[in-house]
Amino acid sequence: MTLTYQQVQTPTEDQNALLLLADPSQRLVAAYISKSHVYAANDRSGLVGMLVLQPRSQQVVEIMNVVVTPPKQHQGYGRVLLMFAQQWAIDRSYRTVRIATGTTSLVQLYLYQQCGFRVVAVERDYFTANYSQPIVENGLVLQDRLVLELPITLPQLPINEQ
Repeated sequence: MTLTYQQVQTPTEDQNALLLLADPSQRLVAAYISKSHVYAANDRSGLVGMLVLQPRSQQVVEIMNVVVTPPKQHQGYGRVLLMFAQQWAIDRSYRTVRIATGTTSLVQLYLYQQCGFRVVAVERDYFTANYSQPIVENGLVLQDRLVLELPITLPQLPINEQ
């Protein structure tokens, strides 16, 4: 699968609607978009997904939003977007890629762990404190957020022993 990536300054209506599938708060999306690098991923049929990367420090970049259009879900596009994020981080000398998800986001959590992310923190009551309406996912009210990280391992250069 070949995707092209277009950096986006201001998301179009369609791109914004897609971002809101992954994060239903327009207020929060608008707040992090303004401090982030936003990419639209396209295949030959058009928009496939969106990726929002926010530098948190010189060492850490956080994936604030990663979403695939519903017709393209469960076909590997999410994994490709995560690989793009990792390569983006490597190219800019970051040491860690961070992502956060809800404790009830089972499909996403499984994908992130398959891609090498590990849980490093639990933020209790994050969703109940930051969202005005309850979010129900997989039949459960979403309360806590899991923070996962993927360390960037740079290739070791061979040491010339003389």
